[in-house]
Amino acid sequence: MPQRLYNCETLVCLKLFQVTLADAEFVSLPSLKTMYLEYIEFPNEATFETLVLCSPVLECLKVVVASDNEKVFRVHSRSLKRLTFERVSPFLFESAGVVIDAPRLSFLTIKDNVSKSFLIHNFESNGILEMSLVGFVRLVEIDDEFFDDIYEEGVLLRRSNIHKFLHGISMAKSMKISRGTFKIMCHYSKLEPLPQFRNMSYLDITLCLHDFKWLPAFLESFPNLEYLALVMVCDDRKDDDVLREDVDQVSFSSVPECLLSSLEFVDLTAPVQYDVEMKLVKYLLKNSAVLEKLILRLASYNSRRDYMLKKLLKIPRASSKCKVVIL
Repeated sequence: MPQRLYNCETLVCLKLFQVTLADAEFVSLPSLKTMYLEYIEFPNEATFETLVLCSPVLECLKVVVASDNEKVFRVHSRSLKRLTFERVSPFLFESAGVVIDAPRLSFLTIKDNVSKSFLIHNFESNGILEMSLVGFVRLVEIDDEFFDDIYEEGVLLRRSNIHKFLHGISMAKSMKISRGTFKIMCHYSKLEPLPQFRNMSYLDITLCLHDFKWLPAFLESFPNLEYLALVMVCDDRKDDDVLREDVDQVSFSSVPECLLSSLEFVDLTAPVQYDVEMKLVKYLLKNSAVLEKLILRLASYNSRRDYMLKKLLKIPRASSKCKVVIL
């Protein structure tokens, strides 16, 4: 990349792909609002940090990093509103991590299974953060194909980093998390309580069928939740008999605060062969005092639909205005 691009007063949007950058001794990009940096070769960590720091009106930043890039990425910006960071590897190794200091940040997407830490600092008390956590940082050095005991070991190993990350995002208003992220947070909650996400109004979770037993306790950390989207997926490692046994053993003994006071909409996508969706729907209908609408999305249309409709009509509802829709 030509050096003169580091000092361009009129540049508003910069998108670079597979470019090798020279060391930035002096950077001044006073008009830059959008910057995409995908698979860039940085001579050192300071060059990336300087690019961001010296773009005083930067609002949107996307960084896609090669899987073998082990640099620390520090994002310090007083103006940044949207940040996407991706560093994904099919191999099992870790890099130093990511540090974000952007008090005006309102949208953050993370796809990272390499960084051993992901730290977020200095959110303003009235700041709003929308999170899309896909895969989570590899705080536990594992992927979804591993078993629960390895999750437990990994969460214990990275307990301090997970604590800092979760408390850093506790001001979030909406969040989308993958099944691996859900599993990590649930195992972490066995060690110490999750932070209270009191600003959270929208939550989108993908989870395995045999993990849905953790849902009520998990929702205790979202006392003002209004919209809950759930996507339940089968675990390919377990056969049908084992999954049915897991579902049969689930007993919900607690009712989180959000069901009693704030939850108005539920959107549930589920398979139809294990009865898990009926157990969860029954629990939600019986305990959600202000629920207005529950949507049940079945993975496929079959003869069980009519059977399920009849069962739904017999379930008592805590909210008299609740409507149930099956798609």
